[in-house]
Amino acid sequence: MNKLILAAVFLFLSISAYSQAIVINGNVLHRKEPIPFVNIGIKKKGIGTAASMEGTFTLTLQQTSLTDTLTFSAVGFNELSVPVKTIVERKLTEFALTEKTTQLREVAVKSKAAKVKKLGTIARNPLVNGTSQTENSNDISELAKFITIDGKPVYVLSTSLYLRSIKIDSANMRINFYKNVDGLPGERIVEKSIIKRLPLDKGWVTIDLEPYNIAIDEDFYIGYEYLPDPSHQEKYLFTFGGAFGGSHFMRKVSLGEWKKGIGARQAAYVTVRQ
Repeated sequence: MNKLILAAVFLFLSISAYSQAIVINGNVLHRKEPIPFVNIGIKKKGIGTAASMEGTFTLTLQQTSLTDTLTFSAVGFNELSVPVKTIVERKLTEFALTEKTTQLREVAVKSKAAKVKKLGTIARNPLVNGTSQTENSNDISELAKFITIDGKPVYVLSTSLYLRSIKIDSANMRINFYKNVDGLPGERIVEKSIIKRLPLDKGWVTIDLEPYNIAIDEDFYIGYEYLPDPSHQEKYLFTFGGAFGGSHFMRKVSLGEWKKGIGARQAAYVTVRQ
């Protein structure tokens, strides 16, 4: 009898907890057109998701999140922050972002003296690998590599990284560039959407960045952001190559806080003209 009572109580609590969940479904748009792969989350709470290629999303929250604010962030657009309570009470389903106006910075790379260089970690150790891990299969995971330029401006030609998977043959990745803020990736410094379908069965992969005209005059982080695919529901899909020593930086939720790891670094680099 006691076992039956305990089972009934557990079932009641489970149903109650489920019934208290808040499910937000919506579309992220700009001028009525969908924005793909928007990062959506509650900052500093480790709660988030990513919009699909069609700009749609679903996010399940607990009642405790009613006092929080949901933020929408996309490359090239101003962030939009809306209280969760407002979304629920007004039954909002469309979230419109406005384009960000950015001033072009003049970064001079002297052509006569400029040389092509590789900055970062250009070799890997087969014993060191990092796993792409997300909080849920509908969200991003991102690894960032710190690049120092020794006070000389650079023109970014390409970036290369080592990727491997035995589960899928390719994945969508977004390349991001971040400011160095207190030893961690900060705000974006390049407002250009760079999304590529990368092979996961080749090992080293190079992404041509020359068409994007990226010039940077400070140390920076380059981020490799895995974008979720509805056909891939596993949390661990592929690995990044690495090397012993140094540090690495990662996050596994949209708009989540960056974590620094010690003892290993990502096998990735940028090719620049400097």
